[in-house]
Amino acid sequence: MVSYNICMKYTDTIVACATPQGVGAIAIVRLSGTDSRVILEAIVTPHRGGVWRTRQVRYGHVMTHDGAVIDEVLAFWMRGPHSYTGEDVVEISCHGGSVATELVIARCIAAGARLANPGEFTMRAYAAGRIDLSQAEAVMDVIQAQTPQALAQAHQQLQGWLGTAVSELRHALLYELAAVIARIDFPDDVDEDVLDVSALQRVALQIEAYISTARAGALLRDGAQIALLGRPNVGKSSLLNALLRYDRALVSSVAGTTRDTIEEHADIAGVPVRFVDTAGIRAHTPDSVEQMGITRSRLIATQADLALVLIDGSQSLNDEDMLVIAARGTAPTLLVITKSDLPAHPAVATTLAPFRTSGQFVAEVTLSTITGSGLDELRCCIAATLQGAAPVNDRRISNTRHLDALKRAQIAVADAHAGASGQLAAELIAIDLQDGVNALGEITGQDVTEALLDVVFARFCIGK
Repeated sequence: MVSYNICMKYTDTIVACATPQGVGAIAIVRLSGTDSRVILEAIVTPHRGGVWRTRQVRYGHVMTHDGAVIDEVLAFWMRGPHSYTGEDVVEISCHGGSVATELVIARCIAAGARLANPGEFTMRAYAAGRIDLSQAEAVMDVIQAQTPQALAQAHQQLQGWLGTAVSELRHALLYELAAVIARIDFPDDVDEDVLDVSALQRVALQIEAYISTARAGALLRDGAQIALLGRPNVGKSSLLNALLRYDRALVSSVAGTTRDTIEEHADIAGVPVRFVDTAGIRAHTPDSVEQMGITRSRLIATQADLALVLIDGSQSLNDEDMLVIAARGTAPTLLVITKSDLPAHPAVATTLAPFRTSGQFVAEVTLSTITGSGLDELRCCIAATLQGAAPVNDRRISNTRHLDALKRAQIAVADAHAGASGQLAAELIAIDLQDGVNALGEITGQDVTEALLDVVFARFCIGK
């Protein structure tokens, strides 16, 4: 793992390929640092003479030391601080493919650059004050977004809403901390009741509001696992195919067709999900492979973010259906009554009545994969259950690190409030307020350690 020196003023120049590896029409080689323009002038011979002007794209060739052509390129230079990293930045568009790209990078290194570490371009943007730490993390969220809604959420964070919101909370706590410290330092000149308890209550309420969005935000960012549970031949594989809108799983009237889990990704009303079609759960089977599949189904049921319990509406419920209902974990569960194109069995409603009245299912959908009725309703139920009451403006807490910091800040504010109410010593209240300030500062990078930066940039790729 690369360790970043947060006190470092960068003086060297880095280079990396900013586009994915592989064969493609174009690859972009990026440089950042004090010698970027010098290296550009040393390795690229423009088609037409003249000086390199900032933000002006020029056509030319990357040349070797002895004047041989490496590749035909377009290149431009951006003068710092008006660039992504805040430094002088050069981007060279060469032909894609490993050979051309590697030769251009090697030429840059020979001219004085060094290969960038993963995430170092974004790290330099953070070090230069171009972005805060939450925005740096949003860069990878934008790259890895799986749906348009997830992308919109990442863009909101990249544009700085979280940094602004957290800074406001931190400023409010700093204001109260300053008042308490003034009371400690000048006890004869400052009133004992200097702490504004109502201000702490407002901060606590706002932190709680942000924390309440975390589950929906994390599901948009990381995706949700949805388990399709049911006894054999209840219609799990047919439902998977219908939700995916193509035939992914084999469908047969023979019981036990699905012996292992089948996983597939989908976009359900903007929520990235991974459907897991499980083996039909039943008490006994002579097939050892099917039994292994049933064991795996039970495990998946306990790990899912959402469970779909499928019941065949054309047949009476049996012991296997009860096993399925019992096998689900603690995640929210949707009851799905399948095969609505067939006559409904009268015993189904009676048997399910106790489960409905006890609220064990958050919603119920009746559908048919033959006619397609109920499928859109199920998609809406899935999205609504996963997203809950999250705000519609894409401003959600989506990062586990941010959530942890907010929870620690919440505890610190609660302790400070309790201390003020209990007439504790000002020194103890100041400690709690300082803990809250530090926790919030970790989100934006105002209170940061090198170890924390290692964690943040560990998942970055080289060239970003």
